[in-house]
Amino acid sequence: MALADVDPAAYLKAHCFKCHGETKKSGGVRLDDLPSDPSKDAERWLTVRDQIRDHLMPPAKEPRPVDKNTRELVSWITLKAGARPARLPNQGNLIPHELLFGAPAKANDDASPSRLWRLSPNGYVGLLNDLLRGKVNKGQMPGGMIQPFNLVDERGIRDHAGLYSIDEPTTEVLLRNAAAIVDLQVGTGTQKNNNNPELTAAYRAESPTRKQLDAAVQAQYRMAIGRKASPEELGRYWGLYEKCAEGGDKAGAVKTVLQAVLLKSDAIFRSEMGGNSADEAKNSRRMLAPLELARALSLTLGERREPTLWQAAEAGKLSSRDEVSAHVKRLLYDPAFSKARVMNFFHEYFEYHRADEVFKDRPKDFTHEPRTLISDTDQLVAHILATDKDVFRQLLTTELSFVSHLVKLNKQKQLETGPAHVPNNNNKGRKLVEHVYGFEKWPTPQPVTLPKETRIGILMQPSWLIAWGTNFDNDPVRRGRWVRERLLGGTVPDLPIGVAAQIPDDPQRTLRDRLKVTREPQCWKCHQRMDDLGLPFEQFDHFGRFRTTEEVQDVPKPAKNPKSKPVITLKASPLETTGLVTDSGDPKLDGAVKEPREMIRKIANSDRARQVFVRHVFRYFMGRNETLSDARTLQEADRVYVQSGGSFRALVHSLLTSDVFLYRRLNVVAAN
Repeated sequence: MALADVDPAAYLKAHCFKCHGETKKSGGVRLDDLPSDPSKDAERWLTVRDQIRDHLMPPAKEPRPVDKNTRELVSWITLKAGARPARLPNQGNLIPHELLFGAPAKANDDASPSRLWRLSPNGYVGLLNDLLRGKVNKGQMPGGMIQPFNLVDERGIRDHAGLYSIDEPTTEVLLRNAAAIVDLQVGTGTQKNNNNPELTAAYRAESPTRKQLDAAVQAQYRMAIGRKASPEELGRYWGLYEKCAEGGDKAGAVKTVLQAVLLKSDAIFRSEMGGNSADEAKNSRRMLAPLELARALSLTLGERREPTLWQAAEAGKLSSRDEVSAHVKRLLYDPAFSKARVMNFFHEYFEYHRADEVFKDRPKDFTHEPRTLISDTDQLVAHILATDKDVFRQLLTTELSFVSHLVKLNKQKQLETGPAHVPNNNNKGRKLVEHVYGFEKWPTPQPVTLPKETRIGILMQPSWLIAWGTNFDNDPVRRGRWVRERLLGGTVPDLPIGVAAQIPDDPQRTLRDRLKVTREPQCWKCHQRMDDLGLPFEQFDHFGRFRTTEEVQDVPKPAKNPKSKPVITLKASPLETTGLVTDSGDPKLDGAVKEPREMIRKIANSDRARQVFVRHVFRYFMGRNETLSDARTLQEADRVYVQSGGSFRALVHSLLTSDVFLYRRLNVVAAN
């Protein structure tokens, strides 16, 4: 986009001054006196930008501006007035896509703000495993401990650095947990723990020496923080011990010292401040120190400390891009390294795992629990990732699926596969396969090709359709919002306070017909960005079953007996699956579609949707929203992805070896 093509004054005169001018100031807002330089009145200019970007202005009754002109003005204001910090994950879409991918980005001083990033809940469990020698399961906290950290229930990416801080209640839990951890480490009372000889030696000594306490502190530092304590730090802990031991409880004083190590910010935060020496070429940024990189890479790709990274950092072999690159490749291609964090990205991007949270009164012919359907989709994602070719398009358009598929270990500890339900004497006649996929018997081998002209990709998996439905119906609005935000990189304003979003409950009308209530002017200014993208998924019911008609109630027939209730019957109503893509940012995408497969294939083949996917991958692995200064990193990641044939590993590798990941700006500290 060329800024010279933008004429802000002409745009505002044509669409804004009528209601917000010198004589008429609707809502007390006047715009005809805006300075030509947005930086001189940034707040008003950014308010204008937000209103036109979200299609809230001009009002529906007024002539609509050309979408291209609106996008250009939004980009122009963003560049000139600056961008408000986008704290929530989905607010990353507030940066106009054209500013990130519209023109080749120029080289600049790429780096991220220095930051402290609180551990995720799984990261905290990983810390416990390091402290307790791998004896902690995700679902179980040992020794009466409580998980101190949680994730907010935001749409999409949840482990987002800027969302979290540590408050007083969290601190209290951390204190109690630290005491419980040390008890398990040293083996209090008659229970001895031989796994931590340095800790137990200091704890059980009648009067621990300075050498014994230093050894215990160093051991705790290695487990909790991953480095040696400095002589100054050792001196402070000895001073703490002496002060606590004045009352005579020397064992208790040792425990207090060991607990204090666990409460250091280095233990419960990812510290990303940068090394000690400024980048000689730029002199405005610092590369993450080796131990910072070891922890950042461990917790970006996994959920606990990765030993080889720590060994490399201590040996001074994690100090260059090439060394980082070698370790990133090693971890991405190592089958023994847990890819839980990688898999979790697809949970947070598609959110099909929420199917188990939507209560539905299951029909008698619906066999499986939602978690079986979630497992099927998990295996499909893993299969596509293992192939690692054209990953984004395959996720949206694959004709393969796992069907009621169970993977387990047999007695010989070998992987076996089979149907999720095996008949026995208690469930004779029970189907081996959930017919929601369109099969009457369990198919093998798997993944299997789905029946033609029914469903494709993750968005037509039963798990996704259930997760993005309601208890009793489909949800075209939320499904359309997902497509707008996750595939097209657009925005939809949140529901205004005091507005009750309610579709009429009329069992004699189809859902599409009842949804026409959103076409009212006060609703349509937002719903025009969602409904037509979600309505094609009416091809499926809210259990994810393919259908060609929708059942509605027929007009009740009077009962023969006047005292009896009217007879209610169901009838098949013709099903409409058409939709409309508008204001996508890519003219090739805009237009009518006949059914969901056509719409998703069209979007999956577009450069824009692929680039929006890259933006979401960036947010997840960087833990923050993209900014204007990240354009070069994003464009390079997209280029690498395309040239690698659509390799997700290559995409992640590009991001984790970028300057934005490796460097931190000097004198700039941010929460995200």
